[in-house]
Amino acid sequence: MNNFEEVLEGFEPMITAAIRKCRIYKNHDHYRQTARIALWKAWKNYDQEQGDFEPYAYTCIKGSILDELKKESRYEERYYPEQDDLIEFYTPTSEIENTDIFEQFLSNLKKEDKQLLIDYYLEGYTFKELAKKYNQSADALRKRKKRLLDKLRKDLMEY
Repeated sequence: MNNFEEVLEGFEPMITAAIRKCRIYKNHDHYRQTARIALWKAWKNYDQEQGDFEPYAYTCIKGSILDELKKESRYEERYYPEQDDLIEFYTPTSEIENTDIFEQFLSNLKKEDKQLLIDYYLEGYTFKELAKKYNQSADALRKRKKRLLDKLRKDLMEY
């Protein structure tokens, strides 16, 4: 094989096929770059005695895309932007009014739901710690917190 630019040009259709095969529907440029890096590494590490380059390159490309998908999936499991954003309440002119409104919204929640929000936001417990405390899965607690926040947002909009 000559230089990498020629190899890359010849393998762009394979990269596109691997992206399609892995069902990538967004961030195409990110995954294309990941695949190109994998192709370059395969090209650098290729040993002709081990067989043809094309199957080896495809395996490396697809593997790197799947690794990147796993990495992003783990990140998404740990970080929920819509859930970790603070609820934006209407801020009245005085702290007393603000406290009254806050108490009013929280009074609409069950005691255990209120405690979950306090533990998460004020006490700083992680979902893993809360799972042990409440004897529920972390995913169930995330969903419960999301439902609670949605309810509070709805109540706030009606206010």
